[in-house]
Formats: sequence, C-alpha cells, structure tokens
Amino acid sequence: MSGESLIINEDRIRELVDRVIHRLEERLAAMGRKGDLVVVFTAATVEFPEAIRQVCGLILDGYRIRLAFSRAAVQLISKPVRDELAGFPHVGMVERERWLSSLKEARAVIVPMLSLNTLSKLSLLIADDLTTNLVLHALLMGKHVIMARNGADPADKGREELGFHKGNAALRQAMADRLKTVTDYGCILTDVRKLRDTLNSLLINEEIRVEKALEPAQVPFPSAPTIGISGRFVTAADIMHARRTGAELLVGPSSGLTPLARDLAGLHGVAVRMERNKPFNK
Repeated sequence: MSGESLIINEDRIRELVDRVIHRLEERLAAMGRKGDLVVVFTAATVEFPEAIRQVCGLILDGYRIRLAFSRAAVQLISKPVRDELAGFPHVGMVERERWLSSLKEARAVIVPMLSLNTLSKLSLLIADDLTTNLVLHALLMGKHVIMARNGADPADKGREELGFHKGNAALRQAMADRLKTVTDYGCILTDVRKLRDTLNSLLINEEIRVEKALEPAQVPFPSAPTIGISGRFVTAADIMHARRTGAELLVGPSSGLTPLARDLAGLHGVAVRMERNKPFNK
C-alpha cells in the first residue's frame, strides 16, 4: 500500500468517525442543551486518558465545552487534548478577550487534571494567567468549581507511578495543606473517575432546589400512576419526571438503574418496582 493510499484511508476513517458521532449526537442527548462548562487544563499529566473520558462523557451528557489551557499546558497537552476531542460536538475555546463573558455563561468550571503549580497559586489567591483567573473568579461568582485532585494529591497512586512520591513529610504536608485551603475557598475536590458524576449530582440538586422554590403547593394524586420502563437503563431524568408526576416506576426484567438514578430515587422517595422474569410453565 502506498503512502498516499494510507493517508486517504486515514482521512476517510476520520470522516466516517465524524459522521457516526454526528448521527448519534441526538440519540446520545449530546445536543448542548444543558449549558456551558468551562474546562480548565493545567500542566498535570496524571490520569490523562481518564480525564479525557470524563470530558467526553460530559459532552454526551449534553453540555457545551469551552476549553482553557494554562501557559504550561499549551505546550504540554493542548494538542493531545484537541486531538482526542476532535469530532465531538459543541467543543470550543475560551477566548482570552472574552473570558469573563464565557465564565458568566458557564454553569460550572471543571479542572480534569490539577497540577501542583496551579494548586499552589490558587491557595495563595494568585491569578496570573487565564486558568487561575477563571477558577478564582468562578469562586467569587459562587459557581461550582470541581477539580480532580489526583495530580496534586501526594497520596495518589498515579503520582507514585511517575516517581513523585519520595518527598519528605514536610513537603507532603504542605501539599495536603494547599488542598485543604482550596477546599475551604469552595473548590470541590474529587477523584478524576468521579468528576462527571460529581458535577451532574451538584447540578441536579441545584435544579431540585430551584423547582421546590418555584413550584406551587402540590395536590395529592388520587392514585399513583405507573410508568413502565424496559429495554434500557433508568436515568436520573426518569427519576425526576416520576417525582414531579407522583408516579412510581415499573422497571422491566431486562433493565436496571444508573447509580445516580438509584441515589436520587432514595433521596426523593420515588417508588421503583423491579419486574422479575416470569417462570416458564410447561
């Protein structure tokens, strides 16, 4: 196979991937209807593949992504990040001249990989570049700031795999103190694998509080309606719909609940009945 044929084939594969993602966009709910998220990449590298998976998951959840890179991250990981997200819908950049407007429009700020350098600046309230400006001003606006702590946590296994675990006790304590400081400022620190679930839980609970504040006194239903779901997983949206309508969910034998849906059902008292397979009678 000639080099020219290989390039053509790679281009065709990329085009095919883009078409598939575009056609699945609506089915996967990746329509950007849940609003904007500012996603800040610092120069950390711990758990890079998982960080990308989490961002892709947020796109498929229906968020529009606006990327911002620290000065060091521009050189280190900006190209790999863009390559990994190529073809996904609703991905753009925070324009430096419009960073405040982008932040005002965003529902939250996400930091998929927190570097020790950025952590140290934030703990000292130093906003000397785009990314630290975004994070600190998001806190001042009362917006959610959710950061994956793995890259700056002295106890994280990913740092150990890179050989960054041999510092003395004083250094490890200083890192832990900085993590506590930004938590006290209002940042939410989590494991990178829980980044997506943490954000969705926060925003759903926020929507619930708004709904409760706006909804009139509810009139009890004479009898609880039943909503049947089969052939797919019950989602958080199904639970919230059942809560609003006072319905109970009847879940088919081939179906199940997502972890977030199970938590919300327990939190709001939504009745969920699991339909069992009927025994075979000869």
